[in-house]
Amino acid sequence: MKTLDKIVAERLVALKAIKLQPISPFKWGNGWNSPIYCDDRRSLSYPKERDFIKLELSRIVVEQFPETDVIAGVATNAIAHGVLVAHQLSLPFIYVHPEPKDHGLENQIEGDLRPKQKVIIIENQVAIGDSAVKVTEALRSNGCQVLGVVTILDYELEIGRQALREAGVTLVPLTSFSTVLETAKHMHYITKQDVDMLNEWHADPANWKKQDVRAKIRK
Repeated sequence: MKTLDKIVAERLVALKAIKLQPISPFKWGNGWNSPIYCDDRRSLSYPKERDFIKLELSRIVVEQFPETDVIAGVATNAIAHGVLVAHQLSLPFIYVHPEPKDHGLENQIEGDLRPKQKVIIIENQVAIGDSAVKVTEALRSNGCQVLGVVTILDYELEIGRQALREAGVTLVPLTSFSTVLETAKHMHYITKQDVDMLNEWHADPANWKKQDVRAKIRK
């Protein structure tokens, strides 16, 4: 029987949401190069997959955090998924910017949030954990309790796990980096050589260099 993390990974791979570019790597906001990118937002264009992810995120909230008062999406990438979960559970929704805006009302939290409410944060991915931690701090500064972060993908990077541990945040993912790699290889989307390269990046992402050999770019 397949586990949930493998089913989610299979669907992401089938949607071609996994992008592999070792020659022309993706640039992260912190300056790191990454040979892999998970475009999980592609699921929003496919009703069946969108509903599946919505229901599984919602199930985690109900089963593991039944006292939840509010769903908070991390702006901007997780707003859509957060709205879907809040609608499914008939709960209020807000979204939170990692940093306050520098225009308009200069809000960091968008929506009606009240002190002492218990909040679940919805993320699309957790890598270095900075966005989730900043959103957590903003919610706590407004007198709310953050019950946890529920995400589609956990990159399983130690820097991210440490950041969440230090912030006292519980992380619950639908799937993980290691499961995605195992599944993509099983589905013949990537090769063993690709897996080795990706694990090399994962072991030291801050210092990983782009590949000098030619490789196929998956689209």
